[in-house]
Amino acid sequence: MILPLSIFFVIVAIAFIINEGYRSRARSKRLSTLMIKNQPLMPIKTNRIIIGFAKEQRKDLEQKLLDAGYYNKNLAKYYLPSKVVVAILASVFVFFIDIPLLHQLAVLMIVAVSIIIVPDILLEARRRYMVRKISRSLPYLLDMMSVCVQTGMTIEAALDYLHAELKAFDRDLSYQIKKTSDSSKIHGIEKALNDLNYRLPAPEVQSFVLTIVQNLHYGTSVANILSDLAEDMRRIQLLRVEEKVGKLAAKMSVPLILLIMFPIVILILAPGVMQVDLNLGQ
Repeated sequence: MILPLSIFFVIVAIAFIINEGYRSRARSKRLSTLMIKNQPLMPIKTNRIIIGFAKEQRKDLEQKLLDAGYYNKNLAKYYLPSKVVVAILASVFVFFIDIPLLHQLAVLMIVAVSIIIVPDILLEARRRYMVRKISRSLPYLLDMMSVCVQTGMTIEAALDYLHAELKAFDRDLSYQIKKTSDSSKIHGIEKALNDLNYRLPAPEVQSFVLTIVQNLHYGTSVANILSDLAEDMRRIQLLRVEEKVGKLAAKMSVPLILLIMFPIVILILAPGVMQVDLNLGQ
């Protein structure tokens, strides 16, 4: 009974998808025809609102992928279709499992929620990892910027030079520096640095941005300040590592007690308990 019902649901789902695809293509053709023929203004405004909303959603998705370290913007086109394909395959797989119908529906609901939520959670976790990774590499950038400034380069020229040099061994940091350099040529260095601070919300990046902005406002020498800031960042990173090592002993005490102490106690007491049990049995 469940197998024919599952096949029926699968056929209905496939027919629905094909029908929706055909109707969407027909709608797009009608919309293009209406726009060519100069129809009244209100439908065109509505279409522009819908198209603008879709473009805004795709732009947000592209930015999320870029923040997560996926620099191919074409991936945004396949993000939602891949979710739909995975949902269909998972539904077909669940329908062919020999379990009660209510259990199938419950599993389908769990799978649907997972497909909707889990990719976004993974993207956000990847973004936080990228922020930490780039923040750890920032002291090396500051040292190289200090050397470039000492040779007579401006901040903009140093950023433009370093993004090409960093590309060989740190693609993520190179991308952020290149984006900052390109933005500085259009909007100015201060706006570009503030955008960098917005993309990478970390204390190290904030300190770097504030240092450069203060230099731009007051005209102070930035070369020595960048070297000192890089050294301070390394000290902070070392303190964080020491803090994690200090917490490790407390974290290891729980598995030590559960996995070692309890079995040792059982091994010590077990022979005596067994001997007492044998004596009482006699």
